[in-house]
Amino acid sequence: MAPEPPGPRVFSRAIRSTPLPSLFQPPTSIAKYNGETKPELWLADFRLACQLGGVRGDDRAIIRQLPLFLSDIARRWLEELPANQIHDWVDLVRVFEGNFKGTYIRPGNSWDLSKCKQKSGETLREYARRFSKQRTELPHIPDHDVILAFVSGTTSRDLVLELGRNRPQTVDELMDVVQTTQQGRKRSALSSDVKEGKASSPPMKTGPPIEGLRRTKRSRKRGSSSRKTSTTISSPPWRGRGLEALQMETSSIRC
Repeated sequence: MAPEPPGPRVFSRAIRSTPLPSLFQPPTSIAKYNGETKPELWLADFRLACQLGGVRGDDRAIIRQLPLFLSDIARRWLEELPANQIHDWVDLVRVFEGNFKGTYIRPGNSWDLSKCKQKSGETLREYARRFSKQRTELPHIPDHDVILAFVSGTTSRDLVLELGRNRPQTVDELMDVVQTTQQGRKRSALSSDVKEGKASSPPMKTGPPIEGLRRTKRSRKRGSSSRKTSTTISSPPWRGRGLEALQMETSSIRC
């Protein structure tokens, strides 16, 4: 009796015995399946990647490669399945989806998007960026529900007033209004800074205060008058003369 070919026993003997193409190149862009991705989408990507790698028209060779692209948990599940359950691609999809359809992360809905609220201290631009990022993960929500979720989550009164005057019909129109509101806020802030003198401008050269200038002028006048007074006062007659000369002059006067 021929020995059992290698591979999970859930695969048929024919699958485990299928040779790989000589020029086959295993996929390098496929992440190992861990149960968090929609199973049918991952299987479709895996199948296409193997076909691009050199497998042509024989799904059994693709199925034989499957264990190498499963995470530890998924690989353990595959090894424990009953023998001879998978004979072709249809069987693989049925078994694979039947097990992982309850484990993968499903996209949210409009209710999940409505939980995205503008945080305290968060600018309108930051909120719009975070909201848009979450919205890309929920591609099937209608534009009407997206607009309602954004309006209910923002704290910008300017935006709400602008949306009341200009009601968008699509998400693209909503983001146009958001951008217009942001630009209007910047212009208002700049105008307010100019009015309050906060705008940057070269410093003006200013002289001393008026009161200080008056004091300076008065001090200069006092200094000038004191100099004039000192020049008009005559020196004493005895200045520069000796004591004996002064005594002789005094005695001659008395005589």
